[in-house]
Amino acid sequence: MEPESLEQFMAEVVPYEQEETRRAYYRILKALYRFVCRRHRLVNPMEFIDPPPRHKKIKASLTAGELMLLLTKPIGMRDRALLTFLVDSGCRAGEVASLRPQNIYEGYVMVEGKTGQRFAFISEETRRLLLNLVAINRSVAGNNGNSYYVFLGQRGVLTPSGIYRIVSNYLRAVGIAPPKMGPHRLRHAFGRNYILNGGDTRSLQEIMGHENISVTEGYIELSPEEIRAKHHRFTPLRSAHAAAQGSLFDGPGILEEAEAILAKKGK
Repeated sequence: MEPESLEQFMAEVVPYEQEETRRAYYRILKALYRFVCRRHRLVNPMEFIDPPPRHKKIKASLTAGELMLLLTKPIGMRDRALLTFLVDSGCRAGEVASLRPQNIYEGYVMVEGKTGQRFAFISEETRRLLLNLVAINRSVAGNNGNSYYVFLGQRGVLTPSGIYRIVSNYLRAVGIAPPKMGPHRLRHAFGRNYILNGGDTRSLQEIMGHENISVTEGYIELSPEEIRAKHHRFTPLRSAHAAAQGSLFDGPGILEEAEAILAKKGK
């Protein structure tokens, strides 16, 4: 079979917008023709066909406005502290569930997660909410063991699955659509908004507890509009203007000279 016939077959069977399916067909055909052509000593037509392109998709996240809307929704101290802590720290659900009162400090907490014990940084507002929740828990729980954890449910310590249900319910309540409706979506939103607000990838890696920076980079895929906005905000031209105490184009005659040059080219 000629390469052109195979390309036509793929185009007719799978629409171009179904990228994952097209790549799956390509892999299957490539393996099949490799086997057949080696066995019968034939030229492999798949060697002349480029693989379908892979376009990066921006993962579902939350804007700063959506995060603020989410934080106004909780009823009760526990849920308010839970959502605020998730949005402020970028912690995983398991790390949130592991939080103990004695591990709350000024500016950070100590959590236990899949990478072991680590620091998670928090704002003063979050710390106060956590301490208020601890005080409420102790007044209700008395001397039983439940007061040794910060986030509690009706049956004891709040589990990661319980945290998932709570977060999902609040996301739905404010009109956030699937996919990924649990706390990991808030973790992803934390990473993207941290970068959009001017943070850097290296510090974000430490904050999120990633051993490999490539994992961190997966959280911060930005749209063309977001990249353009960051360029507008952080272009070196701005600092150059500031150093000159004004715009480079503020000098007398600069704009007139540019207009004269353009007028000559137009003739």
